[in-house]
Amino acid sequence: MTSFNSLFGRFFVKKAKNAYSLLILQVIGALAFSVCGLLIGTGGFYEFLNLYTELLPDWLMGFLILSFFCIIYFFIYMAVKNERLSHNQTWRLAATSDSKFYLANSLSSFVTFIYFIVLDIIVAGILFYFSYQIDQNFKSSWQKMIKQLNPAFDVNTVHFIINIIILVMLCCFFLSLLISFLNFASKAIMDYLPSFSSRLLVSFFHLIIVIIIAMLFARMEMFFANQIMGNILNLLNFKPAYDSNLLYANIIISIVNLILLGVNIFLFDYFYEADEKSR
Repeated sequence: MTSFNSLFGRFFVKKAKNAYSLLILQVIGALAFSVCGLLIGTGGFYEFLNLYTELLPDWLMGFLILSFFCIIYFFIYMAVKNERLSHNQTWRLAATSDSKFYLANSLSSFVTFIYFIVLDIIVAGILFYFSYQIDQNFKSSWQKMIKQLNPAFDVNTVHFIINIIILVMLCCFFLSLLISFLNFASKAIMDYLPSFSSRLLVSFFHLIIVIIIAMLFARMEMFFANQIMGNILNLLNFKPAYDSNLLYANIIISIVNLILLGVNIFLFDYFYEADEKSR
């Protein structure tokens, strides 16, 4: 039997290669944008050489802008990759249980997504460090900003930032689990009911899920507006006193994720078969 750790490691190595490729493209693309922007802004190559110190801050800014789009793209890519591997007959032949296979595949996709974000942060940190050391205008601007933010940072601020990061990660994991749930449930309905009625039921099922998700997002929007935005405004106004329910929100989303994970394992074990044509 293939162990969970071994299967997880094989999945992670396979998916991490895509993270490295996208990160390299992101770095090169940000550099190209910054060079072209400086060349257009200065009007000539020699003027560009005289302003070479501005290249790193511009490179950093371009990298951060691309990070937003690349992270969204990579999340979608990992979700699609995850479902394809679940549907792949070759991988399903691995000597392990279906539940271990699903867990290794799903968790490796999510860990790879987090790993890509960490790589982005590391690269941004390197660019920031060299920009801070080389460009004096950039350095002085950050020194002023840090002096202004210092009064607002206390233990509550740190807890708030950590809870926000955890909330975003849990929401991303919830979306990945929801995609798998819709995929598994739809296929189960299609396989065990007549063709016409199954399609009609799947459409109705998707409609119900969309309505439930819309209701959940409406409640999350109210929570975001009342709690999170208020705390962010307090932070920007240097008022460190927070009254946040983020911890309870994280606990609730964690419980929902565990329930959805259990449902997905059940569906994957008993109702989801691999496709011979899947690659």
